[in-house]
Parts: sequence; structure tokens; C-alpha cells
Amino acid sequence: MKLLILYIAIFLYGIYELLSGLKMQSFEGNILIVSNLAVIFCLILARLNIWKAEQGSLMEVSMEEEDSHQVSLERKAYTAATYIQIAMSISFTALLIGFLLLRDSQPVIVFASAILMVVSIASFIPSEKIVKITNPNFMFPDPQSKNYHEEYFEQFDDGEKYVMLKGLFHLYQLVIWGLVILAFGLMFYSVFTGNSQLVGIIGIGALLMLIQVSYTISLKPGKLK
Repeated sequence: MKLLILYIAIFLYGIYELLSGLKMQSFEGNILIVSNLAVIFCLILARLNIWKAEQGSLMEVSMEEEDSHQVSLERKAYTAATYIQIAMSISFTALLIGFLLLRDSQPVIVFASAILMVVSIASFIPSEKIVKITNPNFMFPDPQSKNYHEEYFEQFDDGEKYVMLKGLFHLYQLVIWGLVILAFGLMFYSVFTGNSQLVGIIGIGALLMLIQVSYTISLKPGKLK
């Protein structure tokens, strides 16, 4: 709850700074400040949902309401994770753009984006309390284990694994098509503006190859002993 109040205070202060310096800041600086405020707002919504989920987990409900109550808690937990992911993406993009355009003229704004990205990443680290809400029987593996990620994945039951893998398969298809469309977009941008995006196109091609080859290799059956 204290962290939620801190986020709200920073958000309100950020709005004050934006309004007071609206005419003094450059257009890019104002856009970056708005992006940072959007990140803070997402973190506020995430923390609010986490707090609601934690409070709801302490409630005692009847046997008839137990299933619906558990689903409600899981929805709040996953909603919080969604907001954190949005915050991570916005802060990452704002940091890169800010570093390119404002690192000399307005470095403080860029530094704020970097801090928010670190906070977003830290917020996304799985919390044992939240994981227990979404999966009461989940046991965190030893962080020092060499097979930590495999042991972490094995904690989920078959139904949860099916949902995860189905979602990842749809994401795989979305990423492939997204990269293809982006590559064509960069090609047309290079043609019509004269600003070469060759490095970006090569990077996309390499990433496409890496994703598809890795996925295909993962489906390849092992040798019979």
C-alpha cells in the first residue's frame, strides 16, 4: 500500500512538472514526459490490482463461492502483470528514443525513463505471494539451480502448461508476421525517404531466421537410444 501511495505521489508531481514546464520543454521532451507518466500510471494500476488480490486472498468464502473467488483473484493478478508488461515496453521505448534525441539537451528526462524501466523490470519479478494466489500449490525452485527455468516450468500442471503453450504458439505466429510486415515497412520507408534502413532490415531477417530455426529444432525428436 505504501508503494502504491508513492507511485501516486510521483505521478501527481510529474503532471505538475509537465504542466508547469509545458512551454519550456521541447515537443520531444513533452512526449517523453507523457510516456513516463503513462508508465507510472500503469505501475499504479498494477500495484492496485496486486493489493486487491492480496487482500482478497485473506478473505474467507463459502465452498460454493470458492471457485469463482479464486478465478477473480487470478484475473486481478494477471491484470497486474499485463500493466507491468505495458510499463516495461513503454519505458524501454522511451529510453531508446530519449537517448537518441534528448541525451544532450534534456538528460534528466532520459534518466527518469531509465529508472522507470528498472522499476518496471523489478516489478515483473515473480512475487511468491502473487504466485501463490494464481497457483496455491506452486513451489519456487532453488534460485541457484542450473535448471531453474525447467524446474519452474514443471511446477505447473498439464492444464496450465497447455494454456501457456497455446498462448506461446499464437504469439510465435504473431511475432513472425509482425517482423515480416515491419521489414516491408522499413523497405518502403527507405525507398520513399532515401533514409536507408538496411541495418534494421538485416537485423529483422536474422531474428526471423533465429526464431524459426529455434522453433523447428525444438520440435525435432531426439535420437532413440
